[in-house]
Parts: sequence; C-alpha cells; structure tokens
Amino acid sequence: MKEFIINKTNENQRLDKYLKRILPASSNSFLYKMLRKKNIELNGKRAKGDEILKSGDSVKIFFSDDTFFKMSDSVKEDNGIYLQAYKSIKNIEIVFEHEDFMIVNKPEGVLTQKDKANVPSLNEWCIGYLLSKNFIDENTLKEFKPSVLNRLDRNTKGLVIFGKTLTGSQRLSDLIKKRDIKKYYFAKTEGGCDLKGLYKAYLSKDEKSNKVSVYDDVKNIPGSVKYSPISTKINVLKSEKDYSLLEIELITGKSHQIRAHLSHLGYPLLGDKKYNGKTDSVNRHQDLVAYKIVFPEFDENDAWNSLSGKIIKINVDN
Repeated sequence: MKEFIINKTNENQRLDKYLKRILPASSNSFLYKMLRKKNIELNGKRAKGDEILKSGDSVKIFFSDDTFFKMSDSVKEDNGIYLQAYKSIKNIEIVFEHEDFMIVNKPEGVLTQKDKANVPSLNEWCIGYLLSKNFIDENTLKEFKPSVLNRLDRNTKGLVIFGKTLTGSQRLSDLIKKRDIKKYYFAKTEGGCDLKGLYKAYLSKDEKSNKVSVYDDVKNIPGSVKYSPISTKINVLKSEKDYSLLEIELITGKSHQIRAHLSHLGYPLLGDKKYNGKTDSVNRHQDLVAYKIVFPEFDENDAWNSLSGKIIKINVDN
C-alpha cells in the first residue's frame, strides 16, 4: 500500500487528474476500475474520481509494488537539470515571493522556457530554486510541476510570474486570461513619438521565420493566414528628436506583439533589428523591459486580500 498526503503545493485538483500524474502509465479506465473496487481510497473511503483534493487529504493505493512501479515510473526525469540550471544561470532576481507564486526578474539573453535545443531556461531555474529551498521534492514534481505563467522573448528582460502551487497557478492563469492582472513595459523607440492611447490591429505569425506581421484591416490578410486581434496601450513618457521613451500596457499578450506593433506604427524599438530597428554598440537587442505588474482588487475575505492593488515593479535605467 502506498499513501500520499495532499499538501498546499498540489491541492485543489480533481482526484482522477492527480492519480494520472502519479501513475502516468495507467489508463483512465483502469484507474476508474480501481476506484470502484476500492483499490484506491480517498480518506479511507471509496471515491468516484471527481472529488477536489484539499490539503491534508489521504490517497491510498493498494497495488503490488510491481504494479505500482510499472504505472508510476514509465516517465522518468532527471531532476538534476533543475538544480544545474539554478547554479548555472546567473543574475536572476526574485522580486516578490508569495506562498503560491513568485515574480522574478529575467535577464536579457535567458529563455523563459526551454526551446528545441533544450537550453536551460528561467523555468528550470525556478524549479531548481524551489528544490534547493525544499519547497518541493522529487515526489512533488511527479504530482505537480510548477511553471512560468507568462513569457518574454529571449532578449526582453523583466518580470515573469511563476506558479509555485497548483492553486496559485490556476488562479493566476485565470487572472491573466481575464486581463485582471495588468502588465506594463518600458520601450525605447526610434524618433520623436506622438502616439497615445489604445491601438488595435491583427497579428499573424510565421513559425518558420519566428516573425510576426501586423495588419490594420483583416481584408489585407491573405485568406490562408491565421491571425489574432491585438490591443496595445501606449503612453509617451519622453519624446526627443532621435528617440522616445514609452510606457506600454499590454492588453493582449501575443508573440512579439509590442515589437511588431510599434514597428508597424512607425516607431521600431531601438536595437530591434528583426523589426526594422537600428542596431548599435549600445542597443544590440530590443530596448524593452517588462517593468511593472499590478494586481486587481480582491474581496476582504479573500485569501489574497493582502495582494489587492499591489504593484510589483523594478527600476529601469533610462
């Protein structure tokens, strides 16, 4: 018999989803059969599988060791890659840490998540950090794998939200999807800019070139091309002859949205060669920083009430 005690990290998920995570080689039909036969119990009782797990719940699995091993170890992962990433990637700062999530400052040149080349990323660094602090362990990762919840381009620096617990990840993902969490960027563009307000357009991405195109009118988009509507809010903080400093509120969060949209509007980011920006010795990459995150207001009885209206930001050298 194997017993698993649910904790803060992996609570608030359905029992059947949890079982699938710790027994990845099992079929759904097999798991439901085991539940019906009471070979899997929740708090000592028969369960259906749709129960929502809470911290302190007990899940007991009455399998032979051989059966449990076959069902649980078919997917094996080297957790050393996370600790190695934590040691090897430098200059990552934890700006704010909550029991359910943390907000980190990603440096320029670091991937948010692994690419096809499997280069260590911010995501692995964060998991390595949690492992090093004993917030999670090898068994926890089989039940729930923490992850970044928003992405930045490799050469865009700034704030990234990382979910530490399932509850935190689910809630933050919902807040981001509903646009209740506000994300702001500093952008340095070419030329004196007079843009102000909300700008809407349509964006399509060419996966082969990893480049996007922006259109003002859907009528101008080729019929075979997939596209998404985008919204970018722009406020000019400083405008000079050669450059402008903008504050961007990202309303929609599509790939390369800010870079391509500003270029489309006639003000490419300094250093952003991919989207028509001039590159020089100072601005070798796009001059863009995700510098501020603002949380919504929460009810006074909400567990996240202390986060109501909270502003998390980093200083930006201009």
